[in-house]
Amino acid sequence: MICLLVGISTISMASEISDEKLTRAEAIELISEVKHDLNLKNDCKLEFVIDDEGNVKPSPIKIIKIYDKDNELLLEAPIHTVEQMSNKELRRLVNSSDFLTESYNTFYYRLDL
Repeated sequence: MICLLVGISTISMASEISDEKLTRAEAIELISEVKHDLNLKNDCKLEFVIDDEGNVKPSPIKIIKIYDKDNELLLEAPIHTVEQMSNKELRRLVNSSDFLTESYNTFYYRLDL
């Protein structure tokens, strides 16, 4: 089931591929929007998430890490739901980045600004 979700997410992320390059200001704004939309915090390293009703969500389906050209981490986005994979700003960031590698459901990208 998880493999199916990862496959679907990869296809959905790649479905709107464009060669659009982002400016530094656009990238920073998109990263900020993704962090807000996905409720990400820089200091949070939990392996599970508890929602508002107290339900424990499973570990991430996948994790997206985007680095700049100096190998500085710009965004680490653990994806727990299909809705999060459909985030418009995250898809734009991923489509504007170069795919580097994938390891253990963690996808690494570089965004040249």
